[in-house]
Amino acid sequence: MSYYPKSQIKTNLYTNGGEYSLSSNRGKYTGYYYEISSGEKYTGRTPQDGPNIKLIPITLDNEVDPTIPFVQSNLENLITLNNIVGRDQAKQFDFDTSFTPPPTLNLSPRLIPQFNLTLPTDQDKINGQFTRYFCKKNNEIKYLEINQDTFKKLQIRDSQIAWDLYTPVQVLWIIFGNQTQVFTSNKGTIQTIENTLQWTGFTQYFQDKFLKYYLGS
Repeated sequence: MSYYPKSQIKTNLYTNGGEYSLSSNRGKYTGYYYEISSGEKYTGRTPQDGPNIKLIPITLDNEVDPTIPFVQSNLENLITLNNIVGRDQAKQFDFDTSFTPPPTLNLSPRLIPQFNLTLPTDQDKINGQFTRYFCKKNNEIKYLEINQDTFKKLQIRDSQIAWDLYTPVQVLWIIFGNQTQVFTSNKGTIQTIENTLQWTGFTQYFQDKFLKYYLGS
């Protein structure tokens, strides 16, 4: 990818799908993209957020995008010619009607994060703390507690899950010690995440239950 100064790049653009397809496989694209001064668009928030795959506008059925190879069977050509010049005249042309269209891609649906609690283990109870996992839907104020497996899939951008639609975070949750200090510590951790990631309402998601799983002092 060529270098472009920041003034010639529009970053952090987002599409909900139905506007662009990937030039690599023609699959519809949902997620972040950026646009360069020439009008070309690529996947990723910025050129540094790779891989950067060129996006192609999805056109209406009655429009033809000149950047997309167009394949039409000879059989369809023959039917069109019959309508134009008549069946008898069309017989004078030689058409191969054995054309087989290419197979359609078998695209499996991606997983969507589901609510899933992480409970402290016996070792966690001895340690007095354990890790909880959460995610936020990028285009909505919607939070969800998830398990470690889902967190890892989102973190590494696993193709099996809709990683481009959710942002994950892990939280060290205190469950042992002075009750007031435990409450203050857990609430402070959540407030820090809310302020740092600009997750509006993340603190309210816990409904003041910052002593959940508390074991005592």
